[in-house]
Parts: sequence; structure tokens; C-alpha cells
Amino acid sequence: MTDILQEIVAHKRIEVERMKREMPADTLRAIIERATGEPVPSLKAALKTSTTGIIAEFKRRSPSKGWLNESAQAAEVPLEYQLNGAAAISILTDVEFFGGSDGFITEARKAGVTLPVLYKNFIVDEYQLLKARLYGASAVLLIASVLGREECKRLMDAAHGLGLEVLLELHGEDELGYAELCPDVCGVNNRNLGTFATDVANSLRMAERLPKELCKISESGISDVKTAARLRAAGYDGFLIGESFMREEHPGRALRRFVFGLDTMQTSNGTTPRRVKVCGMTEPGNALAVARLGVDMVGFILSKASPRHASPQHMKAVCAAIDGMADCKRRPMKVGVFVNEATEGIVSAAKEYGLDCIQMHGNETAWQLIELRAALSRESLGSVLLIKAVSVAEREDVERATEYTAVADLLLFDAKGKAAGGNGTRFSWDVLKAYRGTLPFILSGGISPECAADIAAFKHPKFAGIDLNSRFETAPGVKNTIALEQFIDEIKDLTQQKTI
Repeated sequence: MTDILQEIVAHKRIEVERMKREMPADTLRAIIERATGEPVPSLKAALKTSTTGIIAEFKRRSPSKGWLNESAQAAEVPLEYQLNGAAAISILTDVEFFGGSDGFITEARKAGVTLPVLYKNFIVDEYQLLKARLYGASAVLLIASVLGREECKRLMDAAHGLGLEVLLELHGEDELGYAELCPDVCGVNNRNLGTFATDVANSLRMAERLPKELCKISESGISDVKTAARLRAAGYDGFLIGESFMREEHPGRALRRFVFGLDTMQTSNGTTPRRVKVCGMTEPGNALAVARLGVDMVGFILSKASPRHASPQHMKAVCAAIDGMADCKRRPMKVGVFVNEATEGIVSAAKEYGLDCIQMHGNETAWQLIELRAALSRESLGSVLLIKAVSVAEREDVERATEYTAVADLLLFDAKGKAAGGNGTRFSWDVLKAYRGTLPFILSGGISPECAADIAAFKHPKFAGIDLNSRFETAPGVKNTIALEQFIDEIKDLTQQKTI
């Protein structure tokens, strides 16, 4: 242990002794025994059944970086995490160094959080386990570098006796012996708790040494879906992510983008549901009706040259309506489509409308996407996904798409035409065999109600979804929701038949 960790643990021991004087352990235990309620949900089970395994963390402050989000409320952010795809919630309860509180768990539960909640603190005494149980946690964190092996085993047994699961956190290969204690979940922390520097490569090294049967998560320094997908492939069941979400104005939206991106990265020949994006809407009521169909993404063209240009007035109305949808689990991603727009204008629109994705549909270069991503990060919008549209007619068009591999999150292959998009024409999908890139892609260009069988039959390891636009319109910018619903249902039916 080095400086910061030593300071935290020393303070924690003093803090626990003070709490014991204020309320003896026997009194606390008696309160717990008298309390009745529903059993808390299992953290391990949630991670094992989730496709993404994200433990989203409510963390307002960091000892090394100061306040991340001082105004964040425990009655709001954890519930937003739950509504936007988290497998579980982690709540920092340390007061002195992280601006937390035990009461944050109670606030989250009262607000409606039913997911497993991890009591995130520096546990050095069984008394803290009683507190975690009292406030409604599902699991507690035990840190190997803070506890001797026997002490860790004693606390683990005590936690289990209280109906709590244990996330045992390791930092290096010298702590691998602790895994023999068979914790419910084993976490590999990429952060040096002495210096607070992070290195995700630590998890990749440790994955090879940990027992395969252990439920494993990677913690700290995970801020992009590509890293998470790589860790998932290495054998991790999940990830604990906090800072990258908490730095944003709306942490729940940041999580939603991350979940979508990770799900999309894992798409491979129908092993995950194909995504449906409906683009080019101009009327708020029509856009909301489309969103309620359960589509994954709704796109709005913000280029004034397009006949499907969404005006600022309509954008504000429809974005507010989508963000306020009651069934938030079905809330689609909001995509802003830009054509050769200046970076400043794109960032301004992303902030004003709360965009989840930005689609670049002009002749933007990879360098322009790099500049845009940097500008978004400066405005705490680093989790906004970048989609690069590539106009396709020939094999060479597909091959050049690989230049965006390191700078975009998703590609969209569209047919070449007079307009930047919405031409209603289809290109030969056979040319996509030439695509050998690592980014997933969305198929666009002239997809009509008659294309369901072709889409169900189309195979490519990076095929992530479809983009529907002009061929599902009753007028430019107005979608036929009946035709869309029938088409989406047909796609699902055909896809299921092919997997049986």
C-alpha cells in the first residue's frame, strides 16, 4: 500500500470506531434482525445473465480528481442507470474521500432501484457489513491489498451470513491466491490505489491467470466500448464504470450510449438482435410514434439542404418527448445527421438536443472525426457515438471505409446518389464482402418493405443493423408507422426461423 490508500484505510479505522461508539454493533444487529423485507437481488446472477454486464457507479468525487459531479443526486442517477441498461449499480458510500454516504443506497432504493447494489467502501471491520445490510445493499467490496488473507476470509463469511455477496478486488498477480477463497465475484482493478493511475492491460494479464469458472469483472479506466469488447472477449463477465459516466451532465444517457455501442460491437451473424434505425423524420408526432415502435435509433437530418431537414423547433419538441418516454428501456438513441458541417455547429447541436449519436454523412475525413471527438470530450460529451456514412457503388468504396476504423464507432454503408442520403436507391450488397474492417456497420440505401427476406439472409460478421428512410414514407420526412411495424415484425420472424 502507498500514500493515498494508506491514508484512506487509516481514516476508515478511526471512522468505524467512532460509529461503534455512536451505535454499538449489537444494537445495529438487532435492528437488522427485526427488519423484514424482500431478499436483495444477486450481483453474480445479474452479471451472468446480462449481455453487457455493466455495473454503473454513482461516484460524485475522486481523491485524485476532485468533484466529478457534485450536484448528482442518489435519488436520480442510479434509477437512470437502471432505466438505461445497467446490470447492477455501485454506490460510493465513503464520505471523506469520495463525497458519498450510506444513505445514498436508501435514497436509490426509495426512488425505485431494484437492481443489485454494490456497497462500495473500504471495508476493514464487520461493523461495515452490518451497515451495508441495513441500508439495502446486495453485495460488498473487499479489497485484497487492504486485508490479510485470513481477515478477508473472515469478512467474506460474515458477509454471507448476513445475506450479502462479496466482490473481491485484486490488483496484481501477487494477490492471485485470494481467488482461492471463491468470492461471488472477482474484480480486477486497473487502478493503482496508491497513485490512482490506471492501466487496462492489467485486466488482460490477470484474465489468463484467474480460474475460468470465476465470475469476473474489470474495474477502472474503461471509457470506450472497444476496450470493453476486448475485455469481454478475454473472459470478463462485466465491468465497473463510473467516472466516464459521472462526468457527463446526464450519466444515464452516457450509459445508454455505452450499452448500445457494446451490444453493437458484439454483433456477429445474428448472435445479437439486429438494430433498426429509422431516419429522416421532420414531424414531432410522427417521430414519437416511430420511437414507440421499439426501434433502436431515430435519426434527424440537420442539414438544411435536405428535404427532410428537421427544424430547431421540431428538434427541441421531439427530443424532449423521446427523453420523457415512460418506458425508458425502449427509449431509442437520438441520432443527429450532419453533412460537411463545421465542428462547432455539430457540438452545439449535440449539447442542445442531447444527441446520443452523431452521423457524419458527407465527405468528412478521418482527421475531422478526430477533431470532432476531441471537441465533444471538451464539452463532457465524450460518450456520444460517432457514425461515419460511406457512399458505396463499387468494391473500392467499401475498402476505403477502413480509414475510419480508429476514429468512428460505427459505419453506415449507403448507396451513392445525387443527394447525401435518402435517394431511395439500393446498391449491390455483394460488394460488402470486400469489407474486412473491425467496425460494425449499418446497412442503408433503398431498403423497402419488400427487402425483409434479403435482409434476413444477408450475412457478414460485422453486420449490426439496418437504416430505413425514404421507402417507408407517406411524404418526405413523414414515416408510415404501420408499414414500419409490419416490416420490423417480419424481419424478426424471418431471423428467428433461420436460427431455429
